[in-house]
Amino acid sequence: MKDALQFQNDLAEALEQRKIWLDRNLLPQLKEEFSLFKASFGSLYQLLLRKGLVQEDPYKNDIKIGELEIPSESPFTDSERIEQMSIRLSNFDSQLDFLMTFYQFSVDFLTLDRIKRISGLVKYFNWPQFSVNSQYINTRALAELVNMAKGGNDQLSTGLIVDSIQRLENATKNIFKILKDITDFHRQNYKLEARLRFFDALTLDRNNVFMKKDETMLIIKRKFAETMSDRPFYPELFDELLKENYGAEGETLKSELIKRLSIPEEPKTKKKAEQSFRPILIDSIRSLNGLSHILSDTIIKLDENKLVLDSEQNGFWQKVRQLILKMLNKDLEEVFYDIEYLDPVLGTTRTEKLDFGAFRLELDKKARYLASLSSRTSSLMTKLEQASEDQLLSILSKNLEELQKFHRTLSALDEFFKSEVSKENREKIRGIKPEISAIKNAIVKANQKRHEYIAQKEEQEQLKKLGIQDNV
Repeated sequence: MKDALQFQNDLAEALEQRKIWLDRNLLPQLKEEFSLFKASFGSLYQLLLRKGLVQEDPYKNDIKIGELEIPSESPFTDSERIEQMSIRLSNFDSQLDFLMTFYQFSVDFLTLDRIKRISGLVKYFNWPQFSVNSQYINTRALAELVNMAKGGNDQLSTGLIVDSIQRLENATKNIFKILKDITDFHRQNYKLEARLRFFDALTLDRNNVFMKKDETMLIIKRKFAETMSDRPFYPELFDELLKENYGAEGETLKSELIKRLSIPEEPKTKKKAEQSFRPILIDSIRSLNGLSHILSDTIIKLDENKLVLDSEQNGFWQKVRQLILKMLNKDLEEVFYDIEYLDPVLGTTRTEKLDFGAFRLELDKKARYLASLSSRTSSLMTKLEQASEDQLLSILSKNLEELQKFHRTLSALDEFFKSEVSKENREKIRGIKPEISAIKNAIVKANQKRHEYIAQKEEQEQLKKLGIQDNV
């Protein structure tokens, strides 16, 4: 009995330390992995919506979610594919929103039941084996839609798709690895609770425990009903308890259990060597990747708006001249627009003569640059991985400055086209407010990460000046 009490104390202490370690180390990692998972799925989902391969769920905002639920996995016919996948993708996206918004990333909150729900959601689509030949209907249908999105010569879409699926696969593996550690903690904590409530006090015949397993489990179930009816009954965990208490290798199993729950120690020197804020900067730069499609869509709208305006301003012979120049592969005549924008410094309106052709080329160049961030094997990503923190900060700042100028100019162009065309053609002008808003949001998010980097860097420098090591 003394040995049993000692083991209970050792196990309780090991579990308490393990819980603290999980909350401090693995749970923040789990939240980061889910942020990456959600962002990667969001990029893929938005691409399918933009290409018209699925439709927005008109009832999405009317659905009230009280607890995480796995979307439908019931079969459907080919004729129902678009409708069903539109609903299921929308529902899946909403469940991810609920998870990130209302779930607490702590050991206490993530019970075995909630872990089961999370696991079901993560594997709803089989990202590690994403194929049109998948045995799972949702994965198979989504893979078919993704292949359709890859069609044509849209390299930007193909790059985004490949990168998103790769990120989803990696995030899935990392999420399940962390969930396994949390699950193991809860299983061992459950077993400790059973020991404390009744199991270690049982007087079972050691010779018959395994010989008459069914009778043994009946005894355990009756005692469980008396003392732990508030908890679910897990036969496999009581089987482990029997092996630990009555098995020939019981002491070895107990010793290995305490060892497995022990906190991994990392050398302080290693932690000091790994102290780097480069990942924050690289993530900030890569977060701008989603704007590649936004800028490409913007260019298409601007070209269409220009054609509408040209149809009003150019006569017949001017149109013929433009057509001949195009056929001869000669540069079209330069086009300048007088656009107005608000100077944020002076608070006054300024007028600028914009070379539309040059601006369009800059916009296209930036779209291609951002698209190259989608592939980890691209030459740009290779340069970023090798760059110093100062170089990365400079690259991020330069990109944000350029995007802010694009945002200002595009806002002015949107107003320009709407005001310059006649009332009869105004409906033909394609607004770019959604694209302008997306650019603004991306700038804000990337700026937040930049400020986060600067704040952490300044804190590190202050600690150094005070002679305080940040890894103590």
